[in-house]
Amino acid sequence: MKTVFKILPVSLYDIPGLERWLEEATNLGLFPTHLGAYAAFTKDGVPGTRYRLEPWGKIGTEPTPEQLELYHAAGWEYAFSIARTYFLFYTTDQGAPELYSDLATRGQSLDRLAKQIKSTRVMLYFFRGFLKFFSKMYHAM
Repeated sequence: MKTVFKILPVSLYDIPGLERWLEEATNLGLFPTHLGAYAAFTKDGVPGTRYRLEPWGKIGTEPTPEQLELYHAAGWEYAFSIARTYFLFYTTDQGAPELYSDLATRGQSLDRLAKQIKSTRVMLYFFRGFLKFFSKMYHAM
């Protein structure tokens, strides 16, 4: 089956934007097979498919068997993991309940992701400072 590649039009950290974009792509007949620096799709998407990003677990690179069973019972299927940040779940059942009906619980699930973003920003800040310092030293020679 032919693979279609697209550049992500939204940040990987824009959860609602990414979910919406995936749904729009699927309405055009595309189904995601990879998300990272780019997106890869097959041409077997079912219009009306909904997607939800679940923050990546601490235990491993795949959802736990209990999580898979619980989500499957609610009508959701696991697709793949995204950049060690999320698990992608999808459903073609318009009556399937949301993965999180309680916003407080949803917020708790995003705590690890918020810490990861903050840590990355701090690292980038110091890395940029490091590059500026050595750039000035190099040009001063």
